[in-house]
Amino acid sequence: MKNLLFNKLIYGVVIFILLASCSRHTFKKASVESASPDTITTAFFQSDSIYYFKTNVRTYGKELSGILAIKQQHADTLKVSFFTEMGVSFFDALVMHDSYQLIRCIPQLDSKAVMGTIIEDIRWVVLFNRLQLRNAMRMQYRSTGKLVRFDYGNEFIFAELTEDNIPLKISYAYGSKFKSKFEVSYGMFDKQLPARVVVEHHNFNMKIELTAISFEQ
Repeated sequence: MKNLLFNKLIYGVVIFILLASCSRHTFKKASVESASPDTITTAFFQSDSIYYFKTNVRTYGKELSGILAIKQQHADTLKVSFFTEMGVSFFDALVMHDSYQLIRCIPQLDSKAVMGTIIEDIRWVVLFNRLQLRNAMRMQYRSTGKLVRFDYGNEFIFAELTEDNIPLKISYAYGSKFKSKFEVSYGMFDKQLPARVVVEHHNFNMKIELTAISFEQ
């Protein structure tokens, strides 16, 4: 029964990623205030570290839970493992800035649509691609912090930042109306590291919640 529910969850993700409609979440009302020297500040990977998160993936009433482990192998490569609390592996992957390589993966997850979405989420959970951001523009925004738009290849990242440039939320957007694919929210900071991260997709019903178990140095 558990295996059947798991299969339905994965197949549902595949279908709704492939058939996703246009996002209703946009930044079309945000206007440029000025060019900006802002960058995103984070304590991730400032030393040799492995980060463990208790992780829940929810989509269309189904749930998948486990432990996500993320380690920087090299400056441009992450080793990512997702496994149950009993140690059964869902997948292991090497993640680069613009590609990834599966080391092992259960058949239910072995889909480009599913893994491509999961890998891109993981990149932004630990802000792995922040150095690929270009052309920072401060946006007009009513908030206690600031909203900065960055070019990210042919798409965009909108980042809500504190005055110290620590991200509170980032939104991955595309198109001339800046339609948002997904948002990543960060909270419960400890020495600039978020102990709580939430990823919410707008093109289909999927939410990922991560809570730090430990940050081992």
